Amino acid sequence: MNAEIPAPKNRSKYLPVFLAIIVVLVAGYGFFGDYIQQQKTLHEIDSAWWQASALRDEGNYDHALQVYNSVFGMISSNEFPLEYGMNNYYRGRTYDEMALTDTANASSNLKNSIYAYDSSLKFITKSAYPAEYAMVQYSLGDAYIKLYAFHDNEENLNNSIGYYIEALDYYSLAVDPVYFASINNKLGNALRKKGNAVGDVGNLQDALSAYDESLRVFRYGTYPMEYAGVQNNLGNLYIELSRFSDRKSNINNAIVCFNNALEVYTLESRPMEFATVQNNLGNAYFVMSEIENKESNVEMAVDAYHEALNVFTLNLFPVEHEGVIYNIARAYKSI
Repeated sequence: MNAEIPAPKNRSKYLPVFLAIIVVLVAGYGFFGDYIQQQKTLHEIDSAWWQASALRDEGNYDHALQVYNSVFGMISSNEFPLEYGMNNYYRGRTYDEMALTDTANASSNLKNSIYAYDSSLKFITKSAYPAEYAMVQYSLGDAYIKLYAFHDNEENLNNSIGYYIEALDYYSLAVDPVYFASINNKLGNALRKKGNAVGDVGNLQDALSAYDESLRVFRYGTYPMEYAGVQNNLGNLYIELSRFSDRKSNINNAIVCFNNALEVYTLESRPMEFATVQNNLGNAYFVMSEIENKESNVEMAVDAYHEALNVFTLNLFPVEHEGVIYNIARAYKSI
């Protein structure tokens, strides 16, 4: 039997389908190729950041900066805006840490830190990256208040206050209570400095509100060390407020706050903080001696000063020792 050879099928109608499949495969290959390359680059960035962080921990800041600078050669700001901005942020953090260890060049390092933070904000915008944006704002607030210690102009304080307030637009009590409390504490410090610098009681009252906000989170039972720090700040603030009004009431509040701090800061656990608060407590009692019961309040002031001298010895802390000795002499002289 003769078998008929089947006629060839008309494959032309399938050609568009085949071409479409090829296009999809090629496009998919390009997409996944780009994705793989992107992930590889991100991994390289993370490795570089890990290396730089380890160098910072060792105090090898110059080498850390070299590593951060090498990251800029791996990426473009258009393709990796967040990473580009964060790399600038980490450079800012490095200069900030250098300012703490290299006191001779602290001012210039802080200025370099601020420049790096400002550079990061060209890429880390509030709308695109709100959390990272707030973090940079917080760091800028810190840098400017530190810079104020070297250049005590009002602009540095205004900048610090502005950046802290901007950071709090994101770090609410609901979003991140610890950051909320920490920034409010630092905001209070900046407002206190400004209020004292310009003699504005309004700034001091705003500082009081900021500290109160901080204490909504930093409570004795949950964050004792942070609680004690805010209490010490509050005590100093009440002394400063007493210069404007309600002298006795404000000094009483100051004494309460310092004693609250001393429930946490003991001679054994936190000697430096203990001594600092004891000196501040002595100052509060000295001011109270000018209001009432001079001799008994002077005696309590001197007792507190002597507690501070248990830590601030002449050999170990000559500057602090001299300051406390001056306070004791002033107290005795007032009787």
